[in-house]
Amino acid sequence: MGIKEKFSAEDWEFLCTTPLLVGSSMSMAGSSGIMGTMKEALASTQAFLSGAEDFPDNELVSAMGLKPTNMEEARSTAKAQREKVMGRMKECEIKSSEDMRAMVLDDCRKASYIIGEAGEDALGVGFKEWLLSIADKVANAASEGGFLGFGGTRYSEEEQKFTAQLREALGMDPVV
Repeated sequence: MGIKEKFSAEDWEFLCTTPLLVGSSMSMAGSSGIMGTMKEALASTQAFLSGAEDFPDNELVSAMGLKPTNMEEARSTAKAQREKVMGRMKECEIKSSEDMRAMVLDDCRKASYIIGEAGEDALGVGFKEWLLSIADKVANAASEGGFLGFGGTRYSEEEQKFTAQLREALGMDPVV
């Protein structure tokens, strides 16, 4: 039995949307301007698509179909996932960055529960680390509070706060 078969179709779809939701939510945690937002969106997509490469020993991450063989396939995969994310946001009636963060934190708790219920705690640790790496890459993609891309803070206080909330929601130890 493959890893996908250990989850219901609904749970699998839910797990597959969680990484991009984490990236999108981190992007909304700070105010990095239009260029910064574009950099963060690109960082989120790149981190999502490189999951299988960054976590090659994690069957859960690898099975999410994140191994595009060419740029067109990568674009297609990213577009399909974005559509799922937008659908999830619409379903939850997201109207603000606070709504988004609350939904994502709840989704992270639910993802942890789903993975645990499937008896995949070991793979779940890698999945959670992947989610945190996506958040980190997005937070570090652009500065907050600078002018025309100069100055500012690379990892803002709001982004640090959201990272701590993510760690807690995922049941990961806080960074000291």
